[in-house]
Amino acid sequence: MHVEKYFKGFIWLLFFLLMTPFVSLAEKVKPLNPDCDVCPVVISYEGDEAKSILGPDVMNQIRRLEKIEQKTIKIDLDGIKKVGSEKDADEEYELIVNVNRNSIAINSIQDSSTIKIKTDYNNLAMNAWNIDKWNPEIQLLPSMGLHKTDDIELAWGNMKASRMYGYVNNSIDHREWNNKMKKFIINVLELLTISN
Repeated sequence: MHVEKYFKGFIWLLFFLLMTPFVSLAEKVKPLNPDCDVCPVVISYEGDEAKSILGPDVMNQIRRLEKIEQKTIKIDLDGIKKVGSEKDADEEYELIVNVNRNSIAINSIQDSSTIKIKTDYNNLAMNAWNIDKWNPEIQLLPSMGLHKTDDIELAWGNMKASRMYGYVNNSIDHREWNNKMKKFIINVLELLTISN
């Protein structure tokens, strides 16, 4: 009797251990408009996963931006403000950042790959900036378009070929992506607040 109970417990434990890698991979391919066949498709991190990646550091950066109604700025990743040449106003800039209370879009000027954060600003402001109530979303848009039928591996293959991936992760090791993305976002938001 006890052996059977332990065996069932062992089977359940084995099941959960085998399922853990799949459960932790919560990013998904998501169409921005499910009813549209030609609308953008993104790699999406939602809810608790997005919150755990961004953490209180990014939430506090978002709070610092709350006075900004709408702002678009070009950023050089070295943090040096430059003026483009007469031929090309974007010369020597890597990013264009569009910010309002509800979203932050960090776009590569060269190939339009994007990291977008849906800030969940209204919910945060109503709940006294309580991180437990925060429900952000991170969207990654590679330069090569994704389709609704693409799987996550193909989507990541396209993302790795984009400029944005190179700005965030200067190695081929994908395991540190979430931490590097958080640091990259904080760096961009700090450059943005300095430019005020």
